[in-house]
Amino acid sequence: MATLANTTSKLNPAQVPALVMRSVENARTALEDGDPEKAIKMMHSTDALCSKVVAPPTIHGLAMRVLSDAHLAKGEKTEARAALEKGLALCAVHDGRAGMPPFMKADLNGRMGDLLAALGEIERVEGNHKVAVKHMRAAVERFETLGQNEFIAATHNRIALTLIAQGKHAAALADVTEAERMGAGNEHEAAILSSTFLFKAQCLEAGGNTAGARVAMTQALQYAMACGNEGVVQDAEAFLGDTQGASTVDADAFL
Repeated sequence: MATLANTTSKLNPAQVPALVMRSVENARTALEDGDPEKAIKMMHSTDALCSKVVAPPTIHGLAMRVLSDAHLAKGEKTEARAALEKGLALCAVHDGRAGMPPFMKADLNGRMGDLLAALGEIERVEGNHKVAVKHMRAAVERFETLGQNEFIAATHNRIALTLIAQGKHAAALADVTEAERMGAGNEHEAAILSSTFLFKAQCLEAGGNTAGARVAMTQALQYAMACGNEGVVQDAEAFLGDTQGASTVDADAFL
């Protein structure tokens, strides 16, 4: 059976990025169809091809990202982590290299930010909170160089979630504030800020500010309804119902 890895003798190196992108899309389709094993085989073949022809690190790193997703779909966190670490190592060789064209530097920062954020998420799920936050903050630094506000905000959300899991609500509130600032005004605003205000409410409630938490949770509900985030809608409605006694709204005003 022919694979990407054994076609290099007749392959123009300029064709590699397009070939890898096609393979990545096919692997993602396999994941959507519930076949992670097929996706893993595709990405292993793509990994071998990239290694043979010394593909651009951002392209090779993307293949490692998708390979990681495929392993996660099978619950294989060790293999998923290893794929992300390999992707980062491939990119790190070129990081900071003098004379790199601006577009290549931007691509590299974007790819490394994505890999770091994904690695942080694995560590968060595994309960390695300190390591998770370290990776996520490194991802934010990469996204900041590109001005990718939506990615910055989304990553601050994940940092806040990680800190909340540790009971560090005051520290999490600082990341929530950044997410709120960076998440406004982009096409993914509702999706991002639905989580941002959910976490803000949790932090304020933990600090004893139930009235402020209700205001934040109401905003979370509004954004969640706008983007169809059912999980946040359910959490917000439950919280607002449970804390109705702390409302500052005069119920008689609606009679």
